[in-house]
Amino acid sequence: YLMNGLVFCGLPLSFEKDGRLRRHIQMLFFPYVLFILTIFVGLRLSSPDYDNYSAWFDLVASGNLFAQGFANDPAFVLVSYIVSALGLSFIVVTVFFAAAALASQFCFSKIASDQRWVTFLFYLVFCRTFIGSDMASIRSAVAIPLMSSGILLAIRGKRKIALLMYIVALAFHVSVLIGLLPFILAMLNVRFHSRWWILSFAPATVLARILLGEILLLLSHAARASTYAVALMMAGTDPPMAYVAYIAVRILFLALITLLLWNRIALESRLVLFCYAIGIMIQIVFISNNAVSWRGSDIFGLFDLVAFMIPLKHLKGSFCLLYAAGLVVFELASFQFGMKDLEPYRWILS
Repeated sequence: YLMNGLVFCGLPLSFEKDGRLRRHIQMLFFPYVLFILTIFVGLRLSSPDYDNYSAWFDLVASGNLFAQGFANDPAFVLVSYIVSALGLSFIVVTVFFAAAALASQFCFSKIASDQRWVTFLFYLVFCRTFIGSDMASIRSAVAIPLMSSGILLAIRGKRKIALLMYIVALAFHVSVLIGLLPFILAMLNVRFHSRWWILSFAPATVLARILLGEILLLLSHAARASTYAVALMMAGTDPPMAYVAYIAVRILFLALITLLLWNRIALESRLVLFCYAIGIMIQIVFISNNAVSWRGSDIFGLFDLVAFMIPLKHLKGSFCLLYAAGLVVFELASFQFGMKDLEPYRWILS
């Protein structure tokens, strides 16, 4: 909660009218906040996956896993190998991944918003990712913002740096392959003129849901995907009503923006909505397994936040303030929801 309060302090900067003053304060705010967050995350001794990563590091350090591990997860294995070769401990790996995750999330916030809204978007990103990614899934915490930034840079014509970021993201976590479609479309400079880029997801989702069984049967024979495919085929529980309601609200928001604002939003915002729609499609197609549905759609989670900020550019005065407050409350609720699965925090120096 203290970390949340620290990042929350940057929110008023988005409503400061003096752009020069806002920029100078941001230059002081972000280095301080990123340093504190890196120390807090990197020097922890507890997280849902901490013991697994520590054991993995020990295997790499002993020389028993380098070749096979590098082929599967090159970034983690390479960092672990270098750290162990220098005679340093696993905590250096956690600090590195914490710094890389937070830096990539900050870069995404700068790329995805104008200078006024950087601190606002970074707070939303923090609420969405800090518990579930930064404190747990340290590899995807780096990969997802890198992939997301690469997609936005690709649509801006910066294809070389976009391709580099996407390749690096893949090195950190192979799950970002799910983002290959929007990345290719952005690299090909597709303009997304028609609303059908969004509306076509409705029949596509129905078709994918119908064909899901056959697809999973094929995936069950693939080494890396077999575990998830078998788990999905065995899943048969109904999703919680709160989760269904959340998906319904997301669909309603997408429909309103697509129908009312499509002709008034820029190309980049249309691409954001396209990625947002993919996230909804994943949630619905895999809804029989809540964990896979949520984690799969979460790969496009940063685009959700950028999509939610689209109305801010079209609302004025008190309506803008009320909508911004609503976003903050919503993401605070998301942060609180993630806290229930978090282990008690233990610091390395305690």
